Amino acid sequence: METCVFGHFGSTTYCTDYCDPIDGCVGDHEHFDSFIWIANTGEGTLSKVDTRLAEEVARYLTCPDSNSICDPSRTSVNLHGDVVVTNRGCDRCDEYLSTSSLTKFAASVVDCVDRNGNGTIETSSGPTDVKVWGEDECMIWSTELPDATEFGERPHGARATAWDGQTDEETGQGGHVWVGTCGPAYFAPPVRLYRLDGDTGLVDERVEIEDVHCAYGAAVDNDNGFWFLGTDSETITRLDMVNLTYKTRRTSCGYGITIDDQGRVWTGGRTFQDGVEETSCVARYDPLSDIEDTVNVPWDLEWHEDRPWFRGIATGVASSAGYIWAAETSGVLYQIDEDTMEVLPVAKLDFSRQMIGVAVDYLGFVWTVDRLSSSVYKYDPATFQRLDVPIGFRPYTYSDMTGMQLRNAIIVR
Repeated sequence: METCVFGHFGSTTYCTDYCDPIDGCVGDHEHFDSFIWIANTGEGTLSKVDTRLAEEVARYLTCPDSNSICDPSRTSVNLHGDVVVTNRGCDRCDEYLSTSSLTKFAASVVDCVDRNGNGTIETSSGPTDVKVWGEDECMIWSTELPDATEFGERPHGARATAWDGQTDEETGQGGHVWVGTCGPAYFAPPVRLYRLDGDTGLVDERVEIEDVHCAYGAAVDNDNGFWFLGTDSETITRLDMVNLTYKTRRTSCGYGITIDDQGRVWTGGRTFQDGVEETSCVARYDPLSDIEDTVNVPWDLEWHEDRPWFRGIATGVASSAGYIWAAETSGVLYQIDEDTMEVLPVAKLDFSRQMIGVAVDYLGFVWTVDRLSSSVYKYDPATFQRLDVPIGFRPYTYSDMTGMQLRNAIIVR
């Protein structure tokens, strides 16, 4: 069988269903689970959305504080489909503070734990069924990051989060999740990286990164590399997850981050001139050649309102493959050709909204998170149709919400 090339066969015929990097086009299996996991910052919950049904099927508290002070903002999905959600701890709040933490949830009920021994898995059945903290048996573990005296009374400000790609795809066992923090003064170094055991949630490693201000977003490559974007310092850093060495370089454009199946690191954000925002931008860095290419996206009044800029960025697969997808705060979805870097605005999803994150599911549908409407949008790149799915209050997630960035980058064999 001919294998996939950028989401399609070596010919020009695209897959109608899922395009596997090894087996080529495969059917959309009836019982294949596919979810997007979105942190609802405004209410301290996590929404689990079935990407095929376009329906929220569960909602969970992300920490013991039911007043949303835990401030969840990032999610990362491993190869088995399980998720961790990262709670910032409201590090930029003056009145409310809580500890930064990570919480893991199982995607499948067969992996949940019958803690009370009654023979039934008690878990959320939908958006109105949010269990009391500790009673949802699909919550596997929750870990507060260890104290660091240099942070004083403020939380770590945990943000950049990614699984390492070592989880057993069938059993869900093994692997680690890495999380990066902001410095004690938010825009000041250093950054702390913590490694948590994927099975137990125990912190088993800590790395300090000098001269980087805040680990904002993260992605993993296919050679044990954990990449994260440093805001304000305008850097990208690669940590070798085996020997724990790291290297930092400047980036021309930074806020969201993703990695394509060729190992190139993509970032999206905005450009500044003399401290004034000028354009949206996308940068592509090739570690092999050590070359960065950047394209600026001028603001067009036909598409934009007030100073929009890219936040979320994701790599396409299947029907959306061959493109990088970027969500702009004004509500415009863009596609960027991976090879030529040609940029096209493909959908004006909504003015007066605030697009935060973008992700791609296994069939190639593009999802964007809208903070102000408390919705997630499912966009079909073939038909240009959009579905609106209501979720929790003030969602704020731009990370690997479906797990497809990880799967696409490391090429599971």
